[in-house]
Amino acid sequence: MHSHSMRTSFSQRDSRRMTTEPVSTSITISDPLGLHLRVGKDLVKVANQYHCTITAENLSRPSPVVDVKSILQLMQLQARQGHTLRLAAAGPDAQDAISAVCQIFVTGDDAD
Repeated sequence: MHSHSMRTSFSQRDSRRMTTEPVSTSITISDPLGLHLRVGKDLVKVANQYHCTITAENLSRPSPVVDVKSILQLMQLQARQGHTLRLAAAGPDAQDAISAVCQIFVTGDDAD
């Protein structure tokens, strides 16, 4: 009976997680310098404020799917101006994380 109640608590936890749909969006790099180190550093800083996993993939050239919380992985995207990235997040704060990360791309060139 004790193991049954444990199983129930796991399924409740799983069903709560299931209501948090993965979120993804595509964004085009507008900065003439592409996804450079300063923007990358800002992305990593913001991404690490969230509990969800956040990944990026460069759709404009062959690229691995990388962890946005790692500057070394972000630089592997070699994203240039005009390239399109797919950003995806999964976890309890996925929507907020995607919104915050996208905001960096929008305001990235204003930080000068």
